[in-house]
Amino acid sequence: MKPVIDFLKANPSTQFATSDNNTPKVRPILFPFDENGVLWFCTAKNKNFWKELNANPKVEFSSFDGVAKWIRVSGNVKLIDNIDVKKKILELYPTIKEIYIEPTNPIFASFCLEHWTATIYSFTDPPVQYEF
Repeated sequence: MKPVIDFLKANPSTQFATSDNNTPKVRPILFPFDENGVLWFCTAKNKNFWKELNANPKVEFSSFDGVAKWIRVSGNVKLIDNIDVKKKILELYPTIKEIYIEPTNPIFASFCLEHWTATIYSFTDPPVQYEF
């Protein structure tokens, strides 16, 4: 798991894929942090992204180091409105704090991937797969 988390921390800007009526939707979203192998994220409850997560929890996201390696992570989202997670995200990311101000903001939502698979790819090395 450590190589996956290290890669995501070094490259937190992900391209996150959901589905809207069987049409793929991809958007950038930050990977804020992990806790004991659980990958935590946030969004707003008034966005299409949130509606898509509610309708279909199967997701995939990818991140690229800009040089030669990238990661693909797949799993099922668990929608958990966790105040402690939201506090931590606001502490870690001032830009997100500017948007939501307080962890109790009613549109501010947290979600996670508890069980997921990841593959780290490289232009020069064979892929390495991880499962959690």
